[in-house]
Amino acid sequence: MFPTDSFLREMVMLTKTGILVHDARTKAIRWANPAACEMFGFTLDELVPLKAHHHSAQEVQYRREVGVAWLQEAVDHGNSRRIWKYRAKDGRTFLADARASLTGPDDQPLIMVEFRDINRFIEMQEELSRTSDYLSRIMVHASAGIVLLAEDFAVVDASEFVGGLFEREVSELVGVNISELAVITDPTSGSVVDLGDLPAGTGPTELRLEVPGESARWLSGNLEEVSHDGISSRIMVLRDVTSRVEMEQEYDYQQANLHYLSRYNAMGDMAMMIAHELGQPLAAAQNFLTGALSRLTGGAATQAELAFGLEKALRQLKRSSDIVNSVKTYVQRIESQSGPLELNAILTESLYFVRLRALERGIVLVVETATEPLPLSGEHILIGQVIINYCFNAIDELQRPENRDKQLSIRTFCDGEWVCCEVADRGRGLPDSIRKERDLLTAFSGKGDGHGIGLVISENIVERHGGEVIFARNEPRGTIVTVRLPRRRGADARQDHSAGRA
Repeated sequence: MFPTDSFLREMVMLTKTGILVHDARTKAIRWANPAACEMFGFTLDELVPLKAHHHSAQEVQYRREVGVAWLQEAVDHGNSRRIWKYRAKDGRTFLADARASLTGPDDQPLIMVEFRDINRFIEMQEELSRTSDYLSRIMVHASAGIVLLAEDFAVVDASEFVGGLFEREVSELVGVNISELAVITDPTSGSVVDLGDLPAGTGPTELRLEVPGESARWLSGNLEEVSHDGISSRIMVLRDVTSRVEMEQEYDYQQANLHYLSRYNAMGDMAMMIAHELGQPLAAAQNFLTGALSRLTGGAATQAELAFGLEKALRQLKRSSDIVNSVKTYVQRIESQSGPLELNAILTESLYFVRLRALERGIVLVVETATEPLPLSGEHILIGQVIINYCFNAIDELQRPENRDKQLSIRTFCDGEWVCCEVADRGRGLPDSIRKERDLLTAFSGKGDGHGIGLVISENIVERHGGEVIFARNEPRGTIVTVRLPRRRGADARQDHSAGRA
């Protein structure tokens, strides 16, 4: 059953496609549907008398004779199609996809022009073209590549830049599993990642790829699942981070070397103290034993004299044993890993060695420890070595003949989120010529060579623990060095404090 004439007319009146009906001979407008009138902004009565140049754009390609030729082409061939720019009543122009068809009876042929506004479509097309060109330029010049992966992580497609990252042609990469091209690891933990173990729907995942070759290359990969038009795709964005990884490796090496130097310095200082401190009690024990043996050989020794000499020798040997045990207790943590610590406990152990040197140099120690626990995290031996280094440098400064006030003050305290150890001397103070912190570290040394290497290492150790070292003048004379370290949160500080002192 075919639609009735009235139904067809109703469809024409309701359609959003503009329709103009021209006389096939004169090309004059005979009729327009409501959609056409709305686009032009004219009523039907206003639109009918208009000529082509009245409702077409003024550009040369839309002049009246071109429009007439276009309509005549439809008369000659039955239909004709082109992009035409119309002009509305208010002067606004719009592009239209227009199709002209010959229709009507033979004695009164008509041309029906169907058109639709494509301005928005053209704008979108131009925007997409600009975006596409922009992205293409970025992909050519930016140091990043994109890999499209299949469900089994085989390469489906890749940008040209990716080929350079793997030193292969892109065509050689297609079909190869990405795990066969590089060792994929977690950049945080360094553990190898099996892409097949990643759960479906995982969000953007940071990965690191080590590409084998004559010279190793490292890539940073961001793997993400992208859904579009009902299709789910895996995309990996790759960047060359070889220089960054090499810098990280160099930093790790320097840190390891720093730890070695710190421990080497600690062992050197302790070896000197052991040699000095053990010399006195061992020499005294030898003297007592020699005297006792001499009296015993000469037959003049009484039991009481022998007992006295042996008791004194044992006491000196006991002192030697205490020195060795104290050093052993301190040094046994040399290879300890970072863990919960308590600053007062570290200071207490460090003071043993500081007191030995201070007593030897005639320096008076004044120690004030905080009454509250000072919890922190770090490596026991390194933090202890920092405290010893600053105390030893202060002692070396105070022993100079021109320094009459031979007092070294050490105190621990809490400053908000920081736990602090302060070492204050009354020496010469900081030179006025110091302009930079690194110069300060070199200058603040009472040693003859003045290299300040121990201070540089100490500063690096503190920075590695997230802290800082502050140098200030001690009025009216001397220097204050404050080591500030982050206070450990969420710990049973009281228990740590008591355990550290046990």
